[in-house]
Amino acid sequence: MARVMLSPTTFENLVKHLIEVEEGKGKLIEQYFPKPSKERNEFEKLIEGYIKQIEQLIKNVNKSQSAGDKVPFVTIGSEVEVEDLSEQDPKIFKYRIVSPFHDSVKEGTVSYLSPVGKALLLKKVGDEVEVKAPGGVFRYRIRSIRLPDEA
Repeated sequence: MARVMLSPTTFENLVKHLIEVEEGKGKLIEQYFPKPSKERNEFEKLIEGYIKQIEQLIKNVNKSQSAGDKVPFVTIGSEVEVEDLSEQDPKIFKYRIVSPFHDSVKEGTVSYLSPVGKALLLKKVGDEVEVKAPGGVFRYRIRSIRLPDEA
């Protein structure tokens, strides 16, 4: 992974976030996937891959006050702006990727265990994703990713 420019605040938020994910993954697995299953195995692979990506990102950071709140890929806590490619007249949506334990269920927040959250996690600006959801199949292109201070 190439060196990445992040603000000191964004860097600190990512370090705290990594600790929270590592400490909370056992509880999450037991709560949502209490029995051995294909879904549990898939989730364990997803969360381990996620942890490795965040660790790599942290190792390859140059800190700069001018870097702002942009991050190179979708993380838990990030705000993602996507363009809906399923429509003739593409609409823009903003999603905040949150933990299933997140206490706020505001419009635009999606758990990373949801179809949209899983599809977006670890993707980069410009990536196109297909989301198979109960409401149908949706196609999005990622326009921007930011990690707000309150993440």
